[in-house]
Amino acid sequence: MKAFVRFVQRQAEQQLRVPADYLRQLGDTSFSGFLKFLMILPVAAHRRRSDPALIHAVRIAATQDEDCGPCVQIAVNAALDDGVEPDIIRAVLDRNHDQMPKEVALVLKFAEGVLARDGSEEEARDEIVRQFGQTVVTELSLAIATARVFPSLKRGLGFARSCALVEVAVESRRKGHPTKK
Repeated sequence: MKAFVRFVQRQAEQQLRVPADYLRQLGDTSFSGFLKFLMILPVAAHRRRSDPALIHAVRIAATQDEDCGPCVQIAVNAALDDGVEPDIIRAVLDRNHDQMPKEVALVLKFAEGVLARDGSEEEARDEIVRQFGQTVVTELSLAIATARVFPSLKRGLGFARSCALVEVAVESRRKGHPTKK
């Protein structure tokens, strides 16, 4: 069991490019909980119809809302790996709606409303349905919800660090020129 946990931890660290010590603790203290936690991974990665920039924008926003710097870095790395332009990622991180494509600004407004829990997402949701369909709203909603699971678990286990303590790097994997946010 421990060998399997370590294997999963190493794979996660290699793919995500950040430490995943929380996985080892979870696996060592509750192997059945660890196995069940792994089942959330396909849900967290779900995307069939949404453009990568849209899904990653809401994931980054939801992760930032949870204030876990390493998790934000993971979200940024995943966006870069999926081909999202670094300038779009920087604009999302800064919440600079004027510096991102209109459709990204729209889904970010939706995510911000969902995260605020104040009903302000309704207009954006209606526009997303009109432009992209209900399936995209569903995918965006799953991305927002699941992005919050990882920071919450890490915080509960004592592994979360504030975004203020981590300088998030937005490095283009194609160009190889790292920039800091």
